[in-house]
Amino acid sequence: MASPNRKNIPDPVTNRLFALSGNQCAFPGCKNTVTDQVAQGEQPVTLAQRAHIVGVGRQGPRSRAVPLVDNVDAVENLTLFCGKCHLIVDRNPRIYSVEVLAKYKADHEARLAPKDLRSTPPPLAIDTIDLSLLPLSTLPDIVWKATSKFRTAAEVGEHLPRSMRNQVLPFVLTKSEVWAFHDLTDNKGPFKEVVDPASAEQINAGALLKSEDRNIYVWLLNAALRGALLRRGVRYDRDHDRYHFIADHEKITRRVEAKTKTGRNQWAKKVVRQEGERTEQPRNIWWHLAAQLRFEEFAPNTWGMTIRPEFHLTKDGRTPLDPRRVGRKVTKRKSRMYNEGYFDAVHFFRYFLLDGKARLVLEVGRQNITIDGDFPSIDARWPQIDDKRFDPISMLDSGDEDDVLDALASSWEFDDENQWDWGAEHSEDDR
Repeated sequence: MASPNRKNIPDPVTNRLFALSGNQCAFPGCKNTVTDQVAQGEQPVTLAQRAHIVGVGRQGPRSRAVPLVDNVDAVENLTLFCGKCHLIVDRNPRIYSVEVLAKYKADHEARLAPKDLRSTPPPLAIDTIDLSLLPLSTLPDIVWKATSKFRTAAEVGEHLPRSMRNQVLPFVLTKSEVWAFHDLTDNKGPFKEVVDPASAEQINAGALLKSEDRNIYVWLLNAALRGALLRRGVRYDRDHDRYHFIADHEKITRRVEAKTKTGRNQWAKKVVRQEGERTEQPRNIWWHLAAQLRFEEFAPNTWGMTIRPEFHLTKDGRTPLDPRRVGRKVTKRKSRMYNEGYFDAVHFFRYFLLDGKARLVLEVGRQNITIDGDFPSIDARWPQIDDKRFDPISMLDSGDEDDVLDALASSWEFDDENQWDWGAEHSEDDR
């Protein structure tokens, strides 16, 4: 999203941007105009929204610690979208990356430029890209709601069973009603102590998703995931919308068993570490591997869970670090994350979520939430840049993990056991 002072973009820059746009939205295939006039003599209306290719601010979409341009408000870093396309682009920064938007801008302006000003476009490369999302193949068809016997969600949670084999017990309490995927009419079910079964109402999921209560369905999905991950030592940080590994307080660090991307080798990945752990006086800063995991409907009846690797910092393995100390450290660390590191982190979280299996099945009563383990792929076309290509396919098909590690040694950090890692292992913290 744009920062509050984005209106300070100079008028000449905005005028030039509109001139280059040809009064059309720059999103491929969109025919919406960016200005309009309902009648001659009436005030023209501006419909366009200026979009930054390299985002503004640390939290903005497509933001970078070191921008690709000297001035983020330069015309070279701006393009025009209609309101609908701008929202789609900013809500999906992993799909509409800096490179993709730069290509959209170049293609759009080149198509509208006078013929004598058009230059020969660079050759296009076609890459197969794994999207950092996992498809959902099974979702609950039914949602129940019933009058709650308690006023707060904490009270409802206290009266639910502590464990039910493989079951998770997601619920939402709103307007004195409990919503759940479990059958709330069941007098022997897990919710028998918290709702009035006689008031229970069954709702079709499709109808719910088309109603004003649509978000309740997504909240229930998220609650199911939170319950499953909490059992495995992963906690949800509501303030920052991310999941992070909980520290093992019997040791300074915590490791999680995982496999490499090829699936050939097993290793214990460090997911929590304390700065200065190799020194006599470790610092009160703990790095936790984290990820934003979000359920989204990408098309009608097509759902997925996106994975966005993040960091979580605490001062004792549990208490969040002062936000004023987090910004600079995380920005520095993220500025050193390249394609390979990000690629590794996404694959690690997939392996952990699925516990090495082909899919993750969350049982919610007689219904299931099934998360498949195969990343969808798309073919992307963009200008080819020699010697600047990252090819995950050749990495995975190389047949020799050691060769891959040797090739990446110059840009990756290694720990004492010569294991490559992302995020939680950086020797610079121990100096």
